[in-house]
Amino acid sequence: MKISPNALMHPEDVAALESLKAVPLFSTAVKSFIKLFNERMIHGLSMAEKIRLSPRQLPELYRHLPPICETLGIEEPEFYLEMNPMPNAYTQGDTKVFITLTSGLVEYLDEDELQAVITHECGHILCHHVLYHTMTMMLLQYGSAVFGPVALMSEPLRLALLYWFRRSELSADRVAAVVMKNPKSMIETMVRLAGGPKSITEKIDLELYAQQANAYDQLLENQWDNLLQNLAIMNANHPFASVRTRELMRWSDTPEYAKVVETLHNPVQALTCPHCQAPVQSNWKFCGSCGQTLPPNHNSTEETQNG
Repeated sequence: MKISPNALMHPEDVAALESLKAVPLFSTAVKSFIKLFNERMIHGLSMAEKIRLSPRQLPELYRHLPPICETLGIEEPEFYLEMNPMPNAYTQGDTKVFITLTSGLVEYLDEDELQAVITHECGHILCHHVLYHTMTMMLLQYGSAVFGPVALMSEPLRLALLYWFRRSELSADRVAAVVMKNPKSMIETMVRLAGGPKSITEKIDLELYAQQANAYDQLLENQWDNLLQNLAIMNANHPFASVRTRELMRWSDTPEYAKVVETLHNPVQALTCPHCQAPVQSNWKFCGSCGQTLPPNHNSTEETQNG
């Protein structure tokens, strides 16, 4: 049984997307992008400039992808390696989706951390982030060449896209934590990105790092500091590493997280909503994700297997 993205979406991701859609020029920008954007161009550039991974091409890297896609129930995207010393991974496309890892990322991370990052990127696919992610990256890179006068007229549109982009990362982090069955590998990845490769940061105390994230949380309680931090992040496309760590650690300590892990990895025992497949409790009358009425003695997994 596959998991519904509704069970994994961070509330701030959902809220930011609704706010983004309310920006006056957003629908115009989407139509302009779909009309002018030729994904064959970026697909062709990937084929020409990067190394496409496969069972025969660097299989030690490629082998991570198929089981992740199988677990999440998504179609396998194309998979590329890019020579870039900066550690990074990204997903682009629309009808033809592809994931790219940089050489710097592969050098930075161990096997579990690399798998967590690939799962994170697949999480963007599961949560239907890829089109808007591609729009944001193209807007930042090419601006008016792709969006025409819309890009020149709308600074609010650019900032709204970036704001949502950052929140979407929180949902993809959740996907990685669920598929990996714990948040440790994803958190250690953020430690690497914050402090350097494992040769330097291997002995980092994660509890102390979590306390650092808590201190940052307390800092934001001051209105002036909150304003300064928002100004510092407003042009970034990823949240600060400590913020991502804080959000993931908080969620991984909730019964909701434990239930989602059980639903994905032990579906026979898990109770799920028959409408959206989100995890539910046996004493619930309504689904906490979609709000639909639950049938008596609901266990959609068992019904599916017996039906």
